[in-house]
This record gives sequence, C-alpha cells and structure tokens, in this order.
Amino acid sequence: MTHVGERRQVSVLFADMVGFTAAVERLGEDATLSFAQMIYQMMTETVAGHGGSVRSYAGDSVMAIFGLPEAQEDGALRACRAALAIHEVFRQAADEIEAQYGIRPQMRAGVSSGSAMLAQIEGEGAPVTAVGNTVNLASRIQTLSPAGGCLICDTTRRQVEWQVDLNFEGEYDIKGLSKSRKLWRLLSIRDAATRFDASVARGLSAYVGRDAERASMVAALDTARAGGFAAVDLAGEAGLGKTRLVFEFLQGIDPEGMRIYRGYCAADGQQVPFYPFLEVMRSAFRVRSEDEPAEQARKLQAGLRQLGMESTENLGLLLNLLGSAPPEGALEGLDGVLIGLRTRDLLRAMLTVQAAAHPVILLIEDIHWIDGASAEFLGRLIEEGEIGNLLIIHTRRPSYVPGWLGSPHLTSLPLKPLSDDDIGHLVRTRLGVENLPRGLVARVSERAGGNPLFGEEILGYLLGHGALRVSDGRAEFDADLAARGLPESMQSLFTARLDRLEPGDKALLQAASVIGRRFDPGLLSAVARPDIPVGEALRRLQAKDLVRREAGSSDYAFKHVLLRDTVYQGLLADQRAALHLAIATVLEHRNRDRLVEVAGALAHHYALTDRSDLAFTYNVLAGTKGLGVYSLGEANQYFETALALYESDPACASDADFAAFLAAYASCANISLRITTLIDLGPQVQPILARLGDSYHHAVYLHHYVSCLIYNGRYIDAFERQQSLTAMAERLGTPEAAAYALVSELSVSCYCGHLTSEAFEARRREAEVAMASVEDAYLQNFFMAILAWNETSRGRFAQAYEAVDRMMVLSETMKDPRATGYAMALKSLIAMLSDDPARALEISDRALALSQAEFERASAQAARAAALVPLKGAAALPEVQSFVDRCEAAGWVMFMSGPHMMQGIAMTMDGRIGDGLHHIQDAIVRRESEGYGISADWYRLFLAEVYLGILTGEGEAPLGVVLRNARSLITVFLFGPGRIERLIGKACANPQFDRNGFYYARGEMILGLLCMHRKKREKAIDHLREARRIVTQIGPSPFLARIDSALETLGARKV
Repeated sequence: MTHVGERRQVSVLFADMVGFTAAVERLGEDATLSFAQMIYQMMTETVAGHGGSVRSYAGDSVMAIFGLPEAQEDGALRACRAALAIHEVFRQAADEIEAQYGIRPQMRAGVSSGSAMLAQIEGEGAPVTAVGNTVNLASRIQTLSPAGGCLICDTTRRQVEWQVDLNFEGEYDIKGLSKSRKLWRLLSIRDAATRFDASVARGLSAYVGRDAERASMVAALDTARAGGFAAVDLAGEAGLGKTRLVFEFLQGIDPEGMRIYRGYCAADGQQVPFYPFLEVMRSAFRVRSEDEPAEQARKLQAGLRQLGMESTENLGLLLNLLGSAPPEGALEGLDGVLIGLRTRDLLRAMLTVQAAAHPVILLIEDIHWIDGASAEFLGRLIEEGEIGNLLIIHTRRPSYVPGWLGSPHLTSLPLKPLSDDDIGHLVRTRLGVENLPRGLVARVSERAGGNPLFGEEILGYLLGHGALRVSDGRAEFDADLAARGLPESMQSLFTARLDRLEPGDKALLQAASVIGRRFDPGLLSAVARPDIPVGEALRRLQAKDLVRREAGSSDYAFKHVLLRDTVYQGLLADQRAALHLAIATVLEHRNRDRLVEVAGALAHHYALTDRSDLAFTYNVLAGTKGLGVYSLGEANQYFETALALYESDPACASDADFAAFLAAYASCANISLRITTLIDLGPQVQPILARLGDSYHHAVYLHHYVSCLIYNGRYIDAFERQQSLTAMAERLGTPEAAAYALVSELSVSCYCGHLTSEAFEARRREAEVAMASVEDAYLQNFFMAILAWNETSRGRFAQAYEAVDRMMVLSETMKDPRATGYAMALKSLIAMLSDDPARALEISDRALALSQAEFERASAQAARAAALVPLKGAAALPEVQSFVDRCEAAGWVMFMSGPHMMQGIAMTMDGRIGDGLHHIQDAIVRRESEGYGISADWYRLFLAEVYLGILTGEGEAPLGVVLRNARSLITVFLFGPGRIERLIGKACANPQFDRNGFYYARGEMILGLLCMHRKKREKAIDHLREARRIVTQIGPSPFLARIDSALETLGARKV
C-alpha cells in the first residue's frame, strides 16, 4: 500500500527523444499530435512491461518510477531493463516510423536510485508520485546522456553491479547538486548474474597449477560453514597469483546465504588506522565516500539497528572511525585510548553478530602493507579463533611475517613458482593452440621463472613484436627475433607496453598511478588533462588489460601493483609533484566538510609537493585522528612527518599551531612510552614555547614531558619542569591547566618525596576540584593510579589495596580496561613487597593479559621480572636481564628499577655473593643520583636482608661457594650487623615512609631477626611484635607468617 508523505527507496527513469523540437517543426501541428502519442505509447508500454509506472509526460519525455505503487526489491534493475528496452523498441520500429513521419527517432535515458518522498502533486485523489533529489537527479542525467545511450547514477550502479555491463562515463557537475556525481554508461543486461565483474573474467587467462591450494581453501570454508572458525594465509611474491587464486576460489563456491567482505591494504595506506576495515565497514553499511555526514550517520544508524547494536555511543565510534564528527555527547568523557579500545570491541562484536546470522568470508589483501591498528585487530581475531561461521583469508608477500603466523587456527599456503608444465599449459590456453612451436615454452618458462604474470607479459610482448604469430590454430615462433629484443624484467615488459600507448591514454594512466593502484575514476576525471575523454580512455586501457574495474566498487585498479609502480616511477619529479598537488587540491575541495576522513590521503599527497604548510596541517590532523582511535604507531608516523616538515621549513606552521601539535605529539609519545623521543625534542622546541608563552597546549605538553622525564629516571629534572608547569597553571587560572599541573605535581611527589603526607592530601583535594570540570579519561586514570602508587610508596598497603579497588570500580563504571590492567600491576607489586612472589607472579601474568596500554604492560612486566628472582633464583637472570636491557634501550629507567636491584639478589643466590652485593650497592647509588630516594631506601631494606641471610647461613652454601666468596663473607661476618642497622636506620628515616607502614615493619622484622641471631631475645621479641602490629593491617601473608614463625621459635606470644 502506498502512503502519501512516506519516504521510499525508488528508481526513477527519465527518457526523451533527441532533437524532438526540431522534428516537431518539420512535422507541423497536425502530425505532431499523433507522433507524440506514438512516442508516449511506446515508452509507456515498455515501462509498464518492466514493472514501472509513468508519472509524468511532457511532449517527448516520460518520467517512470519503479517502486510505485508497490515497493520492488529489484527496482533499479527493472529501470535499467526498461531503459535499454526503450532503445530496442525504437530501433526495431525505426524504419516504420521513418516511413510514416520522415523521422528516425533516437532516444536517451537516465536512471537514478535513492530515497524519495511520496506525494500527490496534483491534489487529493491524483496519482501518487515521487519528489525529491532522486527525481531531480534522474532528470539531469537524462540530459547528459548521449543519443541512443543510457546513463545511470552511482547508487544505481551499486544495486545492479553484478547484473549489467557498464563503463565509466565521467564525473559531472550537475545543476542543483553541491557535489559532482559519477555517471555510468549502461551497455547491456547480463543473462546470468555473477558475483564478480565479467569484464575481469574476460581478461584472465586459463588458471593453472593451484588445485591443492584451492582445495585447502575450500576445506577451510567448510569448517566455517559448519559453525567453526578458520583462517587462510596466502603468501607469494608479486605476480605469483595470490589475487587470482582468491578470485578463482570465490568463483567456485556457492555464495547463497553468505556474506563476503573485502578490504585492501595499500602502500600509501599504511599510516591510516584500520585502513582495510574502513573499506569493509563502508561496504557493509553501504556508505559512500561522497555521502554527506548526515547521510553517513543515517546509514550507520540503520545498520547498527539491524544488527541490534544501535546506541549513541556505537554510532559515535563508527563516525569517529570514518573521520566524521560524532553526535554531541556520544563520546563524552572518553579519551583516544578508550575510544580506540571500544572501537575494536565494537568491530569485533559486529563481525560476531554478522557471523551468527550467516557464514562470513573476510578477505584482507596485501597485508604486507597493513597498518598497525589493523594488524593488531586481525591478529587478535585469528589467535583467539572464537568467532564461529567465519573464514578469514589474507594475502601477503613472504617478506612480511605476521605475528600470528603460528596460530593453530591458521592454514598457511605459500605459493610456489609454477612448474614448466604449468607454464606450458598457460601458453597453450592463452594462444588457443594445442601444439606449440619448439622452444617457445622453454623460452617463456626460463625467463618467467614460474611467475604466471611475467609469463603472460612475455607472451604479450612476443605477440606484439612479431616474434610469435597465431593463425588457423597454429603458432609460429621466431626464436632469433625473440632473443634479440625480449626484455629482462617485468618492469621492462611493462615499459615496452606503455611506450606503445596513445599519448592521451598514457597520460591518463600516469595520472591514475599518482592516485594509487586503486583509483576513483571521478577523481581521475577531475585531474586528467581536459582534452582526454576519461571514460573512453579507460575503456581502451581496460581492453588492453592494463586496468580493471574493481568488484563491487566504482573504482578501477591497475592490473598489478608492479604495473602501477612502473608507470609512477617513469614520471619526472616535477610531473609527479604537479599531479600530487592537483589530486590533493581536488580531494580537499570535495571533502571540505569532512577533512578528518581524508586527512591521511591529503597528508600523503601534499607531502610530495612544495606545499609544506598543508602537508604539516594534514599530517597533524591525520596523527590526531590516529591518536583518537588509539592507533599510536600510525599517529606517531604522521607526527614525525609533521615534525620533519617543521624542522626543514619552520614557516609551515604558526607558533600557535605548532604548540597545539606539540601537545598532541607529547600525549602520543607519553601513552606509547616513546619517552626519549620527546625528551630529546625538548631543547629544540623550548625557545618556540618560550616565545609563545603561557597556553593550554603548552601546559599539556609540559605535563606529558614531565611524565616522560619520570619514566626516564630523570626525577630531578622532572621536579624542576613540574615547578614551571605549576607556575604556568597559576598564571593561566583555568581548571584544565590546573588539573594537568596538579596531577603532575602529585606524580612527581611519589618519586621525589617533596610533599608530606598532609601536603599530598591537600593537593589531592585541589586536583579533584579541578578535574571535576575536565572530561579527560586519561587524566582520570592517571590520577587514580598516582593515588594508589602514593599509598604503596609510603608503605600503607591497606590503603593501597583500597585505592586499587577504587580503580577497579572506575574500570567497571567507565568500561575502561586500562584501570584494571594497572590496578592488577600494582597488586602484583604489593604482593612482591609483601614477600609473596608466587602471588605476585600470578597477578602480574593476569595483569599482562588485561593490560591495553604500554604503561600498564611495562608495569606488569616489571612486577613479573622482580617476582621471578625469589622463585627461580639464578635461573631467572636471563629473563630479568632481557627486561632490564630492553628498558635501558628504550629509556624506561623507572620501570627497570625493581628488576635491576633484584638482579643483585639473584647473583647472591647463584653463589656470586660479592658481585651481588656490589650490584645492589651500585643500584642504590644510581637511584640516589637520579633523585629517586625512596627506591634507594627500598634497596637498602633488601640489602640488609641479604646481609642477614649471609649471617644466619640461609641456604647452607657449598664449600666451593664459600671459598670463592671468602673475602665478601668475612666482610659480612665482621661488619654485617652494623651495616644492617645503618641500612635500616637510613631507610626508615625517609620522610615518605609512614611510621605505621610496611617498610617500617620490614625494618623492624630484619632487626628482630638480627637480634634473634645475636641471642638478644627480648630485643628480638620487641622488634618482631612491632613489625607484626603494623603488618596485620594487610591481612595474612608470607611476610606475616615469617614473623609469627620467628616469635614461635623465641617462645613469645604474638600479641
């Protein structure tokens, strides 16, 4: 039933007669009426015969709607059939019409599909028709159509892709529309639809030599169709047929009830986060690059609704991923890390829902060019192998080895060169002859090296240069001629082919190569020479098997990436730069309302021109986008490029823009723990920031810079810079600046100890007030972590556990796994300090499994390395040394501080007592020189305990060990008791240590055990009881059990 006022998906056909006005002039009034009625009747009957309804007629023109009065699933195909049928009807009647009227009519037609409003234009009771942009577009397209032709819009093209033959006609500026539109020439309706472009199939030679690989892929698909998970890795050098194998596999399966999603990686897309998955998502939701932001949002929302996953946040995450602005408030309170983590979870959830409804094939091609975010996501899917009804296929070159290659869910299929027999079969089928001339196969096979692409190009060269001729089912081969001119490389063969092209066709191919292996014909039209008819040239290049239409897309692609590279590398530098500039200019203009979405492409193109200002702008924008989806590797690459541009041309950015860039760059460097990079940059940018003066971006930069100084073990420098940040925040007087400064001050205090417990608490309250007006999940997490670390540093483990629990609650409330990961890492450290290394190791492993950001992972790895020593002794040294070396190389001095000291303990456990003691003493000196006094005092407590262990003879060392360490042992036996007392006295004098905290308890326990060893029973009992009083606050632990055991040995009550 048709409802006036509703919106409906329809296809609209406009058709008219070319030259109607001039024809009417010749006919005169009497004949015009019958002529017009004839035209109307012929077109109306044809439209009706294909299920359409004529809703308007003006002289020679009709407007037909497909989807009225009843909705039609195949309305676009019906409209295309009707358009071609109109041409056929008039062609068949042409002689008769000409005999009667002296006119041989030629028609033209245009078809548009999309949403339209249903209305009764002529008043109540009149037929319902459609109005809106879809109708207007069809009318405009008709006027652009050639005589005897039909043009269709890109929306129609997508709906009939597999059922018609098309050619790209061009991209047109259409009156009344804000953006240009791609139009396609409708050529014919296919007898049977296929899932892949028939024009591709026509250009392919016979397929040989991959039956075993194809069988393995079919077996993997059977696993997925049975409800399981499977993944296939196709690895082969360029030209060995990875894409062709995928094509043949897909051609040979029954697609009924399946979903096939395809994403491509590209050399110029390696810095774009989720590059191949963006294409998959656009395909799944039918989002077009030219869609306005509101239309994108509508399509995404409808798709989410269909999946049962509609929410404002999910819509915001997808729009943000595309580079469009999310709905207001959709991502409020979420920082880039959390947005990125939730985006990954959403993508996985959407794939799971799709696979639950029907089997899914996810194809990702050329992962040797995959971006970091996509690699992480794809690797997780394959390694987990948890999504049923899913087959993942990815292709790559062997030089790239993904981290998930050893997954039990992955079937690896390395493509080997074809055998001589296979090459012979390829030659016979390509030439269409059974008996081949002597020496031909040997020549092709020898030169091709088993590479089918190379083999095909060699055959093409021989045919084109007269060395090979085929006639009457026979082939003739001139071996001497072939030997004189056959190029040595595939690139040389391609160059030879290019040299034979018409100048206009070659120029067009060169412009396309600058866009990339895949290129939008509309973009190509905008940058090509005006004298080149793009549609016709593409048809010629397609006929020469140089380019192909991409399946399921309006894009074209070079036959092979090597062909594209050959064309691109043949351009002179100034030609490349001019084309890159033209492409960037068009992209920028077309996407002026959504520049974030194309920032990566603009950064790439402008960087290859002399427009360093725009290259800087778009590299920063692309980096910020990467940071916003927690794609830190890609973000850092864009930021590094922006920095390099600024270093070579400081005029490319204003001081204010550079400061904003530095804030984002510093944030990215901090989160990804690229700390030495930011620290080394400090002296270079300091004069610029000083010239700029106080600003929010300057304050944010300083906050992250201070954090990096801390992680680098430069605590004194961190304290000085933090003082500058505090002074700046006071001058700015904004809560945002105050929040960053206060959190920084609290962080520095945990290491430098300049705030008393009371002063720390006062600053904490100030920070909470300032942060109430700041929506920053990173800062909130960091603040909570600092509060927990402050309690740990002071030895208040009961309060530390409470702070950790609050972090866990925050994690649950915010659905932020970072808080959980760091909370678990802190629990592991507390367990280690509580003399429970087994629990510390178990918790650290759980923390590593949960940790999402580099900081949490490094913290958990540090706790794990430290816990290994008491559990494994000297056997732990290689793993601990590896972690320490990695930290030293990366500048992660803070993270290695615990494991570094534990190396000394491991040495003493290995019988290298002197070396171990010296290592711990040197570590104490190093921490004090860095300004990390509290860490030095932790070391003193551990060193005192090592001395105690030697004095009491723990472990009963073999005679050889005693003899090797005689000097060290004598020193300990003579001076050990005094050293223990001095070490504990020094450590417990640290004002950061709470007098009722764990570190005091450890000192008391060591003194009690020392007195026990020296037979001073009463003093021993006093020290042990004091230690017990303090440590009972955190509940049962091996540390408490150790105290109780000593008291029991002394025959004393626990009290």
